[in-house]
Amino acid sequence: MYKNIFIDANIFIDTNDSNRDAYEDSLAVIYYLVENGISIYTSCDLITTIYYILARKDKKSALTAIENINTFTKIIAFSNVEVTKSCQLMREDKNYKDLEDTIQYCLAKKEECDLILSNDKGFYSSDIEVLTAKVFSKILEDK
Repeated sequence: MYKNIFIDANIFIDTNDSNRDAYEDSLAVIYYLVENGISIYTSCDLITTIYYILARKDKKSALTAIENINTFTKIIAFSNVEVTKSCQLMREDKNYKDLEDTIQYCLAKKEECDLILSNDKGFYSSDIEVLTAKVFSKILEDK
C-alpha cells in the first residue's frame, strides 16, 4: 500500500472539529495511518494554518491539537529552493493554480510521498496520487 503520506491542513482541521463534514473520515484515516506505522508528513506552514483556523474557536485546544499532530507527523521545512521550484512549476504547467498547494506538492515529492491526502477537491498533482479522506476511508473499508 502506501509508505509515505503527505497530509494537507484541511484533514488535520477536520479531525479537530466534529461539525465538519469530513470529520469522521479524516479521523478514521489518521488513526489508521498512525496505528499502521505509515509515515505522515506535512509542511511547517500548514502547522500555522491549522493553528490559525482552530484558534478562532479555542486557543488552548488549538495548541493541544498542534502538539498532538507534532507527536506523529514529520514536519517538513522549506526554503527558497522549494519556493523557486513551485513558481517554475506553476509557470510551466497551468494545472498548478495555487501556490500553497504547489509548494505542498513539491514538499511531498521531496520526501518521496506516494499519496497526498486532501479534502480540497482542487488539489492538483501530476504524478502523486491525491485522495480525499472519504475516498481513502472507503478504500480501507473495502480491504
